[in-house]
Amino acid sequence: MLRKRIKVPNKSEELAEFVGIVLGDGHIEHNKMVRIAGNSKSDYEYMTVYVANLSKNLFDIEPRFHLHRTFNAIYLSLSSKELVLYLSEIGLKSGDKTVNQVTIPDWICNNDSFLKACIRGLYDTDGSVYELLPHWPRLFQICFTAKNIKLLNQVREALLSFGYNVSRISNINKENTTPRIYITRKECVRRFYSDIGFKNPKHNKKIEHLAPSSSGQG
Repeated sequence: MLRKRIKVPNKSEELAEFVGIVLGDGHIEHNKMVRIAGNSKSDYEYMTVYVANLSKNLFDIEPRFHLHRTFNAIYLSLSSKELVLYLSEIGLKSGDKTVNQVTIPDWICNNDSFLKACIRGLYDTDGSVYELLPHWPRLFQICFTAKNIKLLNQVREALLSFGYNVSRISNINKENTTPRIYITRKECVRRFYSDIGFKNPKHNKKIEHLAPSSSGQG
C-alpha cells in the first residue's frame, strides 16, 4: 500500500512552533503516527482550532480527535508514516522523549525567531500561568515543567540568552513532582507575553485577567 504523501514545509516559525508542541505534549509512534495530548476542558479550543489548523497548513494532513471517557483528555492524531520519517529528519525521534533525551533541534536553536516560536509551543503545552495567592495578589508566575532535564536546561539557557530572569530548576530529586522553571519578575512576565506570547487561550485569558495593563502582544 502506498504511503500517504505529506506536504513538506520549509523551515519556519510555524514549523518550529509545531516542534515545540510535539516536544511538550506530543508522542511520536515509530512508523505510525504523531499524537498530541491536551486537557479536554482547558485545552479544547487550542487543540481543535489552533493546533489542528497549524498541522493542516504545515503538512496537509487532516487530524483526528479522540476524547478519553474516563480522564479529561483530548488527543489529536496525525496518522502518517511519511510525517514520522520527516520529523525524524528534522530532529525529532520517535519513542519516549525523556528516555531518548530529545531536545530542540539545532536548526531551531540557531535562529532566534524559530527558537522563540518553539518555546511558545512548549509553554502552550507544558507551561502554566498563575497568580501567587494569597500572599502576592496581582503578581504571577509563568512556569514550565518537563521530565526531560536536558530539554528543561535547554529552555532555561535559551530564555537566559534572551535576557529573561529565570529560576534554577526545582524539584529535580522530589518524588511525584515534575522538575520546573519559573519566570516571576513582573517585567520579565510582561516581556515574555509580548515577545514570545501564547497561542493557547487558557494562558491568554489568565494574563488578561491578572494583568490588563500588559495584555495584547506586540
